[in-house]
Amino acid sequence: MTDDDLLLKAKNGNHEAMEKVINQYQKLVYKNSQNFFLRGGEGNDLEQEGYIGLIKAIKAYKPNTEATFTTFANLCIRRQLITTIKKANTDKHKIFNDSIIKDSYSENIEKIDYKTLSLCFHTPEELLLGKELVELLNNYLDKNLSDFEKQVFSHLIQQKTYIEIAILLNNTPKCIDNTIQRIKKKVKRYLNIYME
Repeated sequence: MTDDDLLLKAKNGNHEAMEKVINQYQKLVYKNSQNFFLRGGEGNDLEQEGYIGLIKAIKAYKPNTEATFTTFANLCIRRQLITTIKKANTDKHKIFNDSIIKDSYSENIEKIDYKTLSLCFHTPEELLLGKELVELLNNYLDKNLSDFEKQVFSHLIQQKTYIEIAILLNNTPKCIDNTIQRIKKKVKRYLNIYME
């Protein structure tokens, strides 16, 4: 049985095939989960999230595409880990995370600031400078991004995933990832110049 056959069986709900695929890729899950830290999490929480990413990869993978399953699975595992960490680090979870770390709730109650406004208010000057930065950045990107980078950026700001962008642009997730990294470098370079 080929790897694609095994993946297809796993994708279609064959538990034995699913178990074999998970066993084959457990080192990939472990390696990825070791590169991240989940504040307030247990030792294997991230590993479990990595397995969720792997299962999602199995369910979503389409054989006979340019990207290998290993590349696709790696991307799905990393995205699952990053999403989990981002969710855990939002302000919504801050009190919960802090309360786990400390011995008692009473020690944390003093840190909770109920006077903090739920909306962020800026002075008119800050708003004007922010609009100016966005306008200048748009002009910079328009002049410095290739046509392909502009297409990828357009989908990225619509909050599409790497996989969705790859499908829409008929390209590999690896190519999309590389393009996004180039875009990020150009944006950072511009912001460093602007802030000087």
